[in-house]
Amino acid sequence: MTRGFTAMTRPLLFTLYPELKEKVPFCTFGNYPSPVEKLNALSNKTGADIWIKRDDIASHIYGGNKCRMMEWIIPDALHRGRQSLVTWGALGSNQVLSSVIFGRESGFRDITAVHNEQPIHPYVKRNFLISTSLGVKQIFASNPLLYLMKLWWAYFSKLLSGKRPYLIPLLGSSPLSVLSYLDAALELKMQIDAGECPRPDYIFVTVGTGGTAAGLMLGAKMLGDIGEVIGVRVVEKAFVNEWMIAWEINRALRFLRKKGVHLEEISISRHDINLIHDYMGTGYAESTPEAEESIRIASENNIQLDITYTGKTMAALLEFVREKPNKKFLFWHTLNTVDLSSFTEKLPDPKTLDSCFQRFFCEE
Repeated sequence: MTRGFTAMTRPLLFTLYPELKEKVPFCTFGNYPSPVEKLNALSNKTGADIWIKRDDIASHIYGGNKCRMMEWIIPDALHRGRQSLVTWGALGSNQVLSSVIFGRESGFRDITAVHNEQPIHPYVKRNFLISTSLGVKQIFASNPLLYLMKLWWAYFSKLLSGKRPYLIPLLGSSPLSVLSYLDAALELKMQIDAGECPRPDYIFVTVGTGGTAAGLMLGAKMLGDIGEVIGVRVVEKAFVNEWMIAWEINRALRFLRKKGVHLEEISISRHDINLIHDYMGTGYAESTPEAEESIRIASENNIQLDITYTGKTMAALLEFVREKPNKKFLFWHTLNTVDLSSFTEKLPDPKTLDSCFQRFFCEE
């Protein structure tokens, strides 16, 4: 990489590649750079040097990794002249909630969400009820085939109504979401160069649909000096694996070249991808003893984790620390931990939900 940057203008990717500025829409939802902090109590307890990248508080509205991604996804919808959004995910999906919150911030009022089932944790009820209170049309599908059929119909019915829809992609499957975390990798490099944190030997990040990890891994490949990115898989391996992450990265590289960016010859294979597969448990969003313990340990450091994503990633990091105690680690926090009480003041009564949802949200 031959061009550098000195100022925190967002996105950093436009400073590095000015040719993107007129070709890729972007808007700012967060407050960046997100802080990097040392986890002193955890470092003292383990004997390692453990830091955290606080994307969990990156926006005062809704933090986590989805904030960075929506800064690229929502402007693309606006640029294409779409009048409605169709989004999808599990019942407690952070993708759905972030689509709703940032979509409404950008003027979208017609939003449809298609859901599939997942274990019901407290955050699942919260996320679903918030999006319902914000006027989202909620659709439930009881099996994978019906899920795809209902998603297709939600999109097609908006076309028929004249409200041109934009399908929010599963965020790992979009080159734009990969670019959002390539930009985040540039941000981390800037913080390392400024002495805000040491260069980590290892960066641990959750891998759901894979866009966050793919962007960071591409950044590590292009920059060469931000540390080795290790992804911790929390969804079924059939959907996210080394081959899929490599495909996401290479597609993002093709996207950049198509937009006129002249890159050195970079190609990623599945052998370049470092994923840990042992912490998902019996299924998506299922609790594991290791995740529960890591959540407890993190709380002693005033860090909030969740059972579906970040708790499992922290569990993998803590086990890795035992094997390599003299290394520097960075935990990339992808969960929203911003207070959502402003959204929860007027939640709907679960008994008013459609009958297909009541069995998940009404107390027995």
